[in-house]
Amino acid sequence: MRMSRSGEMAGRSAERTPFGWAALAAALAVSVGSAALAQTPPVETPNAPAEQNESVLLEADELIDDQEARVITAQGDVQVRYQGRTMRSDRLIYDLNTGAIRASGNVQIALEDGSVTYAEEIEADEAMNVGAARELRARLGDSSTLAARGAVRRGEGQSELSNVIYTSCPICEAGDRPPTWSLRARRAVQNRDTRTISYQGAVLEVVGVPVLYIPYFAHPDPTVGRASGLLPPDIGRNRRLGTFYEQPYYWAISPSQDLTASLRLHGNVNPLLGVDYRKRFWSGQMSLETTFTDERLFDEDGRYGDSAFRYSAFGEGRFEVNDYWDWGFGLERAYDDQYLRRYDIDGAGERRGPYIGQELRLLSQLFAIGQSENSYSSIASISFQGLREEDTSDLLPLILPFAETDHVLTEPVLNGQVRLQANTAVLSRDDNGLTPGFEGSTARVSASASWRRDAVFGPGMVLSPFAQVRADAYQIETSEDEYETFTRGLGLAGAEVSWPFMRPGERFDLIVEPVVMAAIASDDPTAPLNINEDSLGFELDDSNLFRPNAAPNYDLWEPGGRVSAGVRATARAHSGESASLIFGRRWRDEQAPGFTQQNNLDGQRTDWVASGQVDLGRNFGAEARVRLEDETLEIQRIDFGVRGAVGRFSGYARYYNVDESLQFDPADPNEEITTSLGVDLARGWRMQASLTRDLDSDINLRQDIRAIYEDDCTFLEISYTRREIQLGQLGPDEGVQIRIGLRSLGVFGGS
Repeated sequence: MRMSRSGEMAGRSAERTPFGWAALAAALAVSVGSAALAQTPPVETPNAPAEQNESVLLEADELIDDQEARVITAQGDVQVRYQGRTMRSDRLIYDLNTGAIRASGNVQIALEDGSVTYAEEIEADEAMNVGAARELRARLGDSSTLAARGAVRRGEGQSELSNVIYTSCPICEAGDRPPTWSLRARRAVQNRDTRTISYQGAVLEVVGVPVLYIPYFAHPDPTVGRASGLLPPDIGRNRRLGTFYEQPYYWAISPSQDLTASLRLHGNVNPLLGVDYRKRFWSGQMSLETTFTDERLFDEDGRYGDSAFRYSAFGEGRFEVNDYWDWGFGLERAYDDQYLRRYDIDGAGERRGPYIGQELRLLSQLFAIGQSENSYSSIASISFQGLREEDTSDLLPLILPFAETDHVLTEPVLNGQVRLQANTAVLSRDDNGLTPGFEGSTARVSASASWRRDAVFGPGMVLSPFAQVRADAYQIETSEDEYETFTRGLGLAGAEVSWPFMRPGERFDLIVEPVVMAAIASDDPTAPLNINEDSLGFELDDSNLFRPNAAPNYDLWEPGGRVSAGVRATARAHSGESASLIFGRRWRDEQAPGFTQQNNLDGQRTDWVASGQVDLGRNFGAEARVRLEDETLEIQRIDFGVRGAVGRFSGYARYYNVDESLQFDPADPNEEITTSLGVDLARGWRMQASLTRDLDSDINLRQDIRAIYEDDCTFLEISYTRREIQLGQLGPDEGVQIRIGLRSLGVFGGS
């Protein structure tokens, strides 16, 4: 019996149950897909009641039904569609006696997940117990390609391939250039239970040249998001640790949690164990990163001191309580001041909540945050660990708690906006009398209300009157177990006036805006008694020049009258380039305790402050912040950065200089420069070099040289790093590291 193209199957085949044709399509689309290493969901039993009603569409230029031999042959642009899967071939033979199915000639199978398999010939039976393919090629996921001379599916759990090549690099259609890297093996097995692909006798080839023989290698199926197994190792060397090798193991515990355990072996010191745990809950998620070792102290000259159990711990979590409130925590702890630097452990200074620590000052916090369209509330408890040699636990407080709320009224008052704020801070110290002077505990509660209105008048001038009232209550420990309580009421009022001028142009628009802010504030009746806890390191600059109260927080109050005057200018080209400038200063009618030369508010006139920015796109950009002495215009502080690119070259430089009398921390460099230079070489190669130098001490704080290769599927980096700073007992250090990244296989030598 012959049928023309697009004819549905009829006649003798209709005498069999739909099981045969369901098995035909499912066997082709699923068993061969498995042999091609595409990780597809398990398929239900074909003879289940739900499957018996599934229809199969068979199309071909010619369909032959040999009723005597019970063989169905389709040839000429054959297409079989079943449950969203499609198979195409030049010829298909289905033996109704044995259930054997054979498709040959340009066989192509497309699955629901988008993966496509190609082969010259495919064989399977209707029960899907055995599938075979010859000259197989498959696209896995978005980028990976696998080819094999032959493939056999042995039962439900495994598929075996012979003479395999796997790569995540683009394949040259002309075939005249091999991929950047490929993995060849005489045999590969896909285990669907463990969701891995393992290779025996594998060879890593780079641009077609064998570079590494691996007797056994395994990795997760590329279409699998996560699977347990060994991760690529981290390999390197530095002066203190010697040569080191770190091998991580990833454990996918469940869909909502995983754990990574790593063991780092060192040439000079004892091993380091790391455990990273992550878990996602219905209301949020958490993570914990820890390291452990049992070791003596050591530096670049060797080990010394007694052995001890040492550790580091970094963790964070954030959870939703309701539509308004979230709560969370941040954890940062290390055994001693030098532990993180000795073992080159990252993690300090990262955001783990609303408050951020520093590399030399760890911060742990427990917090709750509430936020809506017109209000914000937070409460947090914070503890610190200082990693500087001069830090002591007596001076670093435990904050129990720090809380604030900010609410903006939705209805205007006198055509202006009213903001209500409340804030409290309790700082607890355990002063044992060993530190100079006495640093006791303090507590403060503050409540304030502020009003501001913006109005346009006259020839485009903007008038913004404002007012604020605030009440504070303090309790200060003056000596051990002796406290003093006092209150104060504060207020200010004033206005800001600006007059923007705009000049539209054919190529760019220019805006020049003179600004004047004038305010008067009440005196602080408790200034001699007050302790400054929250405004220790601030400076009047371009960012707060026009603030009514220059002190950023609560403890310091700027009394009397003050006037700030300056100009803001912006030029913006229609093609996207821009430049901006701000310049001005502040006058005050009286001095106040707590305002010093460092924060530019010690006298009745401040220094001039300025900042500028230029952005001309990729080829050039610059930014600068400057503080000039009020009479001589001598530079007191400058922070200047510039970047540029010309052809294959790109670079960046930043110069920083501050007068020694203006430094908050005398240990910080007062003159420093950072530079970097990069050049793009041929065919994906580039070089990078960077240097950070303390010009005051005439030493290199850090220098790096890197050679990098990168294309669509490969990353290679060879880096040399040297640090010459002396931090505590740890002196200069240098190291070399090689990182190799192969897409879908991971990064060897680091993250």
